[in-house]
Amino acid sequence: MLSDAIGGVGFTWASNPACTELEMMMLDWVGRMLKLPNEFLFSAGGKGGGVIQGTASEATLVALLTARNRTVTNNNENKDLLHKMVAYCSDQAHSSVERAGLLAMVKLRSIPSDDERQMRGDALEKAIKEDKANGMIPIFVCATLGTTSTCAFDQLEEIGQVCQRHNVWLHIDAAYAGSAFICPEFRPLLNGVEFADSFNFNPHKWMLVNFDCSLMWIRDSSQFVEAFNVDPLYLKHNHQHSIPDYRVNCYSLCFPYLLRCIYQINIHIYYVSTGKYLWGGDLDL
Repeated sequence: MLSDAIGGVGFTWASNPACTELEMMMLDWVGRMLKLPNEFLFSAGGKGGGVIQGTASEATLVALLTARNRTVTNNNENKDLLHKMVAYCSDQAHSSVERAGLLAMVKLRSIPSDDERQMRGDALEKAIKEDKANGMIPIFVCATLGTTSTCAFDQLEEIGQVCQRHNVWLHIDAAYAGSAFICPEFRPLLNGVEFADSFNFNPHKWMLVNFDCSLMWIRDSSQFVEAFNVDPLYLKHNHQHSIPDYRVNCYSLCFPYLLRCIYQINIHIYYVSTGKYLWGGDLDL
């Protein structure tokens, strides 16, 4: 109600500076709760940062599209490579990963899980080597932490090392169970996040935040910008290279957000009222 009443247009810093800066602050707050690597935080002063997506489905899609664009860019803009690209996920992954592959026109290979319903590093390594031998180009792996069917956790540390060896984008889909990583006893399940290029979870599932609110962090947001930036004269402003523009970083499955609500207000109100006591007293609120 408050977000609707304010009616802020939050797609660019120029239209609503407070909206952009509040989103950056909220993402750093939650990132520190999760003990994400500093490379994912705005406050680290590097290329990393985050964005509030509508759903985890959108986060997976934009991560895959960014990985696809990175591969094309690294191969001298050779778009003939598109039909050779391949992405990977567990056979327990959410259906939205398969849908992302269809929308991005990237072949998706399902990796058989083990008896614990986990994707393992050796199975992924075998699939990548087979595809490379057949002339394919591995570009993207989606690891799931908390599958929809059984809340299984892919072996992230094993998968991360495989992705690092083969220079493959690693996206972590923790939509369902990601909120649990705030609890110290569950944080070890996120070990291996240091290998990730992007990470996503949904506060609107376990954290009493209204739908829709899906948080996504990117290690190198400049790759995000390169993949999606459209820069007409009427959207330019003097600070566009020094602060994020969420018209670029937030991309819907249906359309780019040129009209964007103030999603951050939900997180801000909740954490200012309860977060300091429930989620960690060391946060700078």
